[in-house]
Amino acid sequence: MLLITCIISLYKLCKDDGRLVYMHSDGCIFEIMPDLKECGVDMINPQFRANGLDNLEKVCKGKIPINLDLDRQLFPYGNPQDMRDHVEACVKRLYLPEGGLGLSIEIGSDVPLENVEALLDAANEFRFYKG
Repeated sequence: MLLITCIISLYKLCKDDGRLVYMHSDGCIFEIMPDLKECGVDMINPQFRANGLDNLEKVCKGKIPINLDLDRQLFPYGNPQDMRDHVEACVKRLYLPEGGLGLSIEIGSDVPLENVEALLDAANEFRFYKG
């Protein structure tokens, strides 16, 4: 309980200074994301693979703005069509006309160049998606 009180106090200091609170986690946090929002987090950067698209859609869509960390474990092993399909699915399932969705694409040195190109092409294609 003390930790939660400290976190809320820290977030309040940020808010009182006119700042937004952005939080990242590599873990499975979909179950506590509503609590994080209640504590003062304005945007959360969850990992796709750790949380799953179904869970993120259910918990976040229309409730918690996210900057989704796309499935970087897929990038080295999938093909270019897999990259496009992944970006498309994430955007179409989490899109809201009023906003609240960002995408992060972290590319390691093990990702084939054709997959990098496909990811960037897909991000460019879906950046103006309007559902």
